[in-house]
Amino acid sequence: MFGGLLCWVAVTLSACQIPSAGKFEQLHKGMDEAEVTALLGKPSSRTVAQLNKNGQVEVPASWQYGDNLSTLSTNAMFKDQPPSDRVWVVFFDANGKTTSWQKPAWDQ
Repeated sequence: MFGGLLCWVAVTLSACQIPSAGKFEQLHKGMDEAEVTALLGKPSSRTVAQLNKNGQVEVPASWQYGDNLSTLSTNAMFKDQPPSDRVWVVFFDANGKTTSWQKPAWDQ
């Protein structure tokens, strides 16, 4: 049981590796999801866009890089909250194109 938990933690944390900061400096508006993946790799977590009653994007889709167990669990429990200021976040419009990104507070 304990060994299985350790393996799960190791796999989870290895999936949360942050691409080098220089990669984030190469982001630009209008990149599609495939271009972002090619540049930064797979995100540690993703959120889907939240639409209002008229079908317009109220909260944009986002990809996070550098999640830890705390940010992953917060994301899972509070989906309507903005992304953590402790991770890199890339935001996408309804067409899957980048609109903006944020650096973690510790990197500013």
